[in-house]
Amino acid sequence: MCETLKACIQGCAKIILILINVIALLAGIAMVGVGIFTMVKGNEYIPDVGVSLTPAAVCLIILGVALLFIGSFGCFGAITGRHALLNVYLILLGIIVILEIAVLIFGFINKGAVEKNIKAAITEPFADVNEAGFDADVADLVQVASVQELATCCGIDGPSYWTNADFNGKVPASCCKDAAEDEQLCAVAD
Repeated sequence: MCETLKACIQGCAKIILILINVIALLAGIAMVGVGIFTMVKGNEYIPDVGVSLTPAAVCLIILGVALLFIGSFGCFGAITGRHALLNVYLILLGIIVILEIAVLIFGFINKGAVEKNIKAAITEPFADVNEAGFDADVADLVQVASVQELATCCGIDGPSYWTNADFNGKVPASCCKDAAEDEQLCAVAD
């Protein structure tokens, strides 16, 4: 009875490990696919908000390949029952956990700097558009419109942010839900 139970548990563990690693392999393939798609056609589908998509795409591809590599060790180790493959799999998983903890610590320690850089990247085009009005650089106008539409916000601190004479008490059309595509301005109440 004990041997049968032990064999049943081992069989279930083997199946679970194979399923988990098949999911990891599929996730790796998906990550590589999304990374390649983002590099090739990302700018067509994601509006320009002043951030390059290339580093994110490269990270997705690298992480996808790593996931494929690690998942294959786990999957083949579980299927064949070779302890060497499973040991490599466990070591790689341990390294990943350590790296994730290191990234979390780095992000926590540098939270202020990361927040400052993101805020500067967003506020600079807003300030340019607020100062120059519709005479601002086209890239800044597009970036501000994209951020406001994606974040469903208006200005940095709300509609009162827009003080340029070009706005004449109104706000850019990207602030309003119901603004027509050819409109540049809309009422604050919209």
